[in-house]
Amino acid sequence: MRKLKTSQKVVLAMGILGVLIGIFGKLSAWEYGEYFPFFYAGSSMMWIAFLPHRKSCNNSFKRKAVQKP
Repeated sequence: MRKLKTSQKVVLAMGILGVLIGIFGKLSAWEYGEYFPFFYAGSSMMWIAFLPHRKSCNNSFKRKAVQKP
């Protein structure tokens, strides 16, 4: 596993906290509309922390420079 930057660690921690609140709400018999947004947002934030940086993205539709012979 690679090292995470501080901002990625913060987003990951917020995601874990959101998932835990969602699970707690589910087990505490909260209504669906009260616990699900926490769970969904938290799970989304957890994988967002591991997305590659913008600089390392590969755009396969970008035109490549034509090399002259």
